[in-house]
Amino acid sequence: MEAFRAVMISGAFSAAAQLMHVTQPAISRLIRDFEAEIGFSLFERDGNRIIPMEEAVLLYREVEQLYVGLEQIGRVAQDIRAVRGGVLRVGSVTSLNGICMRLVVPEFARRFPDVTVLFDTESTERVFDLVAIRHYDLGLVYSGERNDLPCEEIAGAEAVTVMAPDHPLASQDEIGIEDLDRYRMILPGRRSPLRLLIDQALRQAGITPRTPIEASLANCCALARQGLGVTVLDPLVASEHGTAVAVRPFRPRLRLSYSIVRPPQAPQSQLTLAFIAILKEAFRQSLGAGTRQAG
Repeated sequence: MEAFRAVMISGAFSAAAQLMHVTQPAISRLIRDFEAEIGFSLFERDGNRIIPMEEAVLLYREVEQLYVGLEQIGRVAQDIRAVRGGVLRVGSVTSLNGICMRLVVPEFARRFPDVTVLFDTESTERVFDLVAIRHYDLGLVYSGERNDLPCEEIAGAEAVTVMAPDHPLASQDEIGIEDLDRYRMILPGRRSPLRLLIDQALRQAGITPRTPIEASLANCCALARQGLGVTVLDPLVASEHGTAVAVRPFRPRLRLSYSIVRPPQAPQSQLTLAFIAILKEAFRQSLGAGTRQAG
């Protein structure tokens, strides 16, 4: 199984052998034995290339979850040996990195200097999955929820339009969706919850973006800042760029939410409650009085 995982990660038997510090024939033999045991082939061989079959991809997902659990056991054991003040593990989506690194984690570290903070950035789906198996004590997500996990909305806001200060639309007090039809759009990635809302609004308005640019939320703002187009964004991401960009209200209103997810049946602790309180205050500071806060 370890050989199979190494091949899937590295993409080649030779690279897998280097990862495991064994010879390539040893890797080949382990894979053959593994295939014989499970009863089906895992890879197609094309000369020196290997191509994972669909069954290999499905199996790898399960194997990777097992290894995440094993790695978590090792991390917990290490923390128990090395840490006296406790550990807080937080998984966050990229769009919340800025506020956490600028305000939340520094303030938490000042209040709890003996606590180890493990802060990782993941996709929304990954945050949910790792919280579910208790890899994280808290997950910070932008919209979305899962029925099997306790979820608390901590703030709500509305999407804003972002552009360079000298963009023609910057002279307007408010940007309607029909205004976007005249300019190049910079759109969040297709897996972003915000992108789904934007696409729905564009369809209802009968607008098809011409030669759009697609990027992550943070990169959308950076590209708009350089005058490459206009984007509709999470106001929290826009606030990280200050006066370097022009930010205007967007219509129709697209409501956004920021939520905390916790492991199932996990009691609140002093550390998680303190982190949440600091996070809520950071939202209040960053988004201003126009943002509705929950809790």
